[in-house]
Amino acid sequence: MIEKMRKYSFVLYHLDYQNFLSDLQKLGVVHIIRNTNDKTESLIKNMELIGDYSEATKFLKKLGSEAQKTSTNLPTKALYNKIKQAREEKEQLQRHLDLLRKQIRDLSPWGHFDYGLETRIEAFGINIDFHTCLKNHFKPQWQQDYCIEIINEVGGILYFVVFYTGERPNLDADTFSFHHHTLQEFETDAAATEARMRDIDEYLSDIAPTAIELFETEIERLSQECDYEDATLQGVSEAEDHVRVLGGWIPKRLEPELVSYLKDTGVIHFAADGAYEENPPISLRNGWFARLFEPISRMYMLPHYNEFDLTPFFAPFFMLFFGFCNADMVYGVLLILLALLIRHKAKSPAVKNYMFLIMIFGVASIVMGWLMNSALGFKILPGDFTAENALTRTILFRNEDQIFNFALLLGVIQILFGILINMVKQLRLYGFRYGLAPLGTFLFLLSLSAMGAKMLGSDISSFEAYLKYPLWAGLLLLLLFNAPRKNLLVNVLGGLYLLYNVITGFFGDILSYIRLFALGVSSAILGFVVNSIGLRLLSVSIVGPVIFFVFMVFGHALNLALGGLSGFVHPMRLTFVEFFKNAGFNGPGTEYKPFGKQKVNS
Repeated sequence: MIEKMRKYSFVLYHLDYQNFLSDLQKLGVVHIIRNTNDKTESLIKNMELIGDYSEATKFLKKLGSEAQKTSTNLPTKALYNKIKQAREEKEQLQRHLDLLRKQIRDLSPWGHFDYGLETRIEAFGINIDFHTCLKNHFKPQWQQDYCIEIINEVGGILYFVVFYTGERPNLDADTFSFHHHTLQEFETDAAATEARMRDIDEYLSDIAPTAIELFETEIERLSQECDYEDATLQGVSEAEDHVRVLGGWIPKRLEPELVSYLKDTGVIHFAADGAYEENPPISLRNGWFARLFEPISRMYMLPHYNEFDLTPFFAPFFMLFFGFCNADMVYGVLLILLALLIRHKAKSPAVKNYMFLIMIFGVASIVMGWLMNSALGFKILPGDFTAENALTRTILFRNEDQIFNFALLLGVIQILFGILINMVKQLRLYGFRYGLAPLGTFLFLLSLSAMGAKMLGSDISSFEAYLKYPLWAGLLLLLLFNAPRKNLLVNVLGGLYLLYNVITGFFGDILSYIRLFALGVSSAILGFVVNSIGLRLLSVSIVGPVIFFVFMVFGHALNLALGGLSGFVHPMRLTFVEFFKNAGFNGPGTEYKPFGKQKVNS
């Protein structure tokens, strides 16, 4: 849910402003209202330093160094400059090494020889030319007409020399010009360059743990300084600069802490409940289950202050959709084990929460795998279920038609649920009359859905005769109350247009949920194919079991990876497009960032 906010305005004497900000920063509960985006030179400089330290920290973490932390006498800035210098030197060495390797590749076919030998031969009046050409372009007649020695053949290219006196032979071949340095000199230079690069890598690896700790500490310190300095700019000067007025937001649940401080210090302040028109910041506060899905909700955008937080409403559907796309009990167990392993090794609380979410997805895969009778691509309970018992009755989906119908049913339920949420929101925000059109949409589409279920083979005979009542009631509400403050003619004309959009949009949205069926079935088919090929490989003599094991591990790992990716992306699309649209979601809202507890974005 979205926490209720209280708006505070603080009136301070200008000499008390700095001390008040320091106290407010320590409290860490007030989201300061921004009045300017101006930045001082020191603020800009500190933000640039934060960016430099952040980039260096990311680079050092990628090294994956396991060296022990050591003490250093260098200040943080000096250490950063030294690491930066080492990185720049390595980049220069890498460019130099690439050039050397190219020159070595050019000279390697000719081998090692003394360049002075050419001069000594020419002293006897014999000239030498070095040539290259494609092997199929080399003419044997050249060897009869001239003194030619083939030195090497590499990649279909011939390297040869021509000895001659007098006029230079006119050959249809490329002339090769040697560098000033020999192949041996280039190889020696390359070896020295590689050795220096290894020294730099060793230094960076050894210093990485220490530097990361120092840089992160400095980032935290600079972030607080930037946060504080930026806050000093947000106060509005009044009474010829003798008074500062600062505004801020605070969640109601945290208000007692602020009120206690204000009473103790006697700061003049004014407080009022947050109003939508003032764009209060958004702070989400949900139970443990819905809180796991908040990162997914933030991928789209935060809602406006007067909206519903849809996270608790889409969370169960998202979990079910993931399980639908990966309906396999063994895959679910593997996801849980993998998440437990990563959660155990992870140090970041955010990563631990993500892994708990993966475990939830694993549970959903186990449940849906049982309902769809699948474990590692094999059937859990083989047979045609002619003999029903308590166990077989739990296998709810026994063929593709039932899975297809269930995917459509999930779509209908989520869309209608979204329309109900929109109806409640309209009732709460604008009054009873504004909730009638969404109610009419719900009744109309509910009736159409029941009729559609009959076309798919469901038995609705017990209530089929009554469907006309919600159908006509919903149609009337749509036509007469889609614009409550306008006249009847405008409502009817607007209602016809709305009815067209409702019908076409509803069926378009429902068809989007077929992707759940497609992904679930394709994952099962791919698992079946992997099993079929693996069982054939098992019959290979001697090495068959080894090949079978390797192929099964690789095939099912690939299937699980594809299913995991599609099981996240496509439910997210159904959530953000179909569900959010029908729930009337509006955003974006401004995130609640309490002064003193956020880091500067670098």
